[in-house]
Amino acid sequence: MKKLSKLKSSLRLIISLSIVLFLLSACEDDFTTVGSDFVNSLTLPEPYEVQNLAAYNDNILSVQSNALRNYLLGQFDDQVFGNSDVSILTQLELQNTNPDFGEDPTLDSVILTLPLFSQITETDPETNINTYRLDSIFGDGGIKFSVFESNQFLNDINPGEDGDFEEPQIYYTDQFSEFENNINDTPLYTSDEIVPSELTETQILFDQIDSTTIDTLRLSPRIRLKLPNEFFQEKILDNQNSVNLVSQSSFKNFLRGFYIKTEQPTNGGSMINLDLSSEDANITLYYKSLRPPPSLEVEDDPELVETFNKFDLNFAGNIINFYDNNNTLDLSNQDTDNGEETLYLKGGQGIVTIVDPFNGPDTDGNGVADEIDELRQNNWLVNEANLIFYVDESMADQLPVIPQRIFVFDLDRERVLIDYNLDPSATNNPLTSRRNHLGPLEEDDDGNRFYKIRMTTHINNIINNDSTNSRLGVVVSQNVNSARILDIRESQLNETNSFIESSISTPRGTVLHGNLSPDEDKRLKLQIFYTQPN
Repeated sequence: MKKLSKLKSSLRLIISLSIVLFLLSACEDDFTTVGSDFVNSLTLPEPYEVQNLAAYNDNILSVQSNALRNYLLGQFDDQVFGNSDVSILTQLELQNTNPDFGEDPTLDSVILTLPLFSQITETDPETNINTYRLDSIFGDGGIKFSVFESNQFLNDINPGEDGDFEEPQIYYTDQFSEFENNINDTPLYTSDEIVPSELTETQILFDQIDSTTIDTLRLSPRIRLKLPNEFFQEKILDNQNSVNLVSQSSFKNFLRGFYIKTEQPTNGGSMINLDLSSEDANITLYYKSLRPPPSLEVEDDPELVETFNKFDLNFAGNIINFYDNNNTLDLSNQDTDNGEETLYLKGGQGIVTIVDPFNGPDTDGNGVADEIDELRQNNWLVNEANLIFYVDESMADQLPVIPQRIFVFDLDRERVLIDYNLDPSATNNPLTSRRNHLGPLEEDDDGNRFYKIRMTTHINNIINNDSTNSRLGVVVSQNVNSARILDIRESQLNETNSFIESSISTPRGTVLHGNLSPDEDKRLKLQIFYTQPN
């Protein structure tokens, strides 16, 4: 028995050693595959820094601002970039077409609801009242809301020059002047001053329905504005059974929409990011009318009773953000060949940084070398490639907040980088998603803040797979998972044709060191970690 036990132990040892040797052999085979992303920290040399690299700024003057996931509204002041005033023009749709309001419908109240993005942070166990963190409030000042009727007809489809009705209509941030004459001068409603940043606890709201009934609502943070009854009584309830409410298209032609803007009664103001696709975002009509009583028996001529109901007008169709920017920066003389000392990123109708890898100035001043061809001849195994941006700390104190995330995309081919789609850290949470590729704001050992954009596959494809080199666009990002490409109609340098949707959702900006920064340690860098195969 002892001999048999020793034999079994010996067999297990031989099998274990065989597995270890097999795995080591497999790792060695992977290591010698040119172009793989295998990283061996023990054998990595110092990174190669791309010599021909230029980066400069382009000021966006007109960008697509309809068909967005969310919309900005309000005013935002910034010592570096100036101030932005953002308003909304929106169409509405009926809760259902050809509605039945009953006999003699009469409005009790009309409530415009604009929900705020928020998350519950705690709940009082005794009162069951929630406390929220507001995710998309920029600034802590007060604002007043004004609502105007719009007579501007908005197309869903762009007829095009040849009358081809196939492409969706695009509207832009700078088009307010084109529509201004079709928006009523006198507001339907103007609110008192509201401070959105203070709406962090459950609201307990009371809507008077009649002399005896009070409806109590406990809601998450939102803006609720009580609009005038007379307008909606005439436009909606009094149009029961009319052609104006028989279809959504008829209704949009009859009531063409509303223009919502804000004013800043106190210094600073604030801007809010709204999800107008939410089921809570609407105009709700609370009304009473006469209807037959609910009964199991059908009567020929039932006695009508007073009932209380509500009807929603939903934000749908075309919703457009308009921008009025007062920029304090002059970016008209950017050096697109050699790059700049300072780079600016700004959300909204903002500023894009353009990075031109492998096509910037040669460090010896003798012209641009064909650096890509030289790298291709090295037959390197690219382990990692990082684009590193340092925050310009000398200007950081002037910014209200330094954005946590930036977004890099292929500007010339108008798409995200391949590393974006391959990032294994992608999640539904935009705060933590895609941190491998789009590294969040970090600090080095000396307290200097920087962003590291890992684009290993993109650079490897250029060097080892003969992929075409292209310029990169860099923007601030509110949500890195929102990567839809938006159309740019005009920019200051006419260098930029596309934009990332997640950048239009924030007014924030940041200032970075460029490739010609006087501080050489913080200059923009494209580093390539590699292994030289035998």
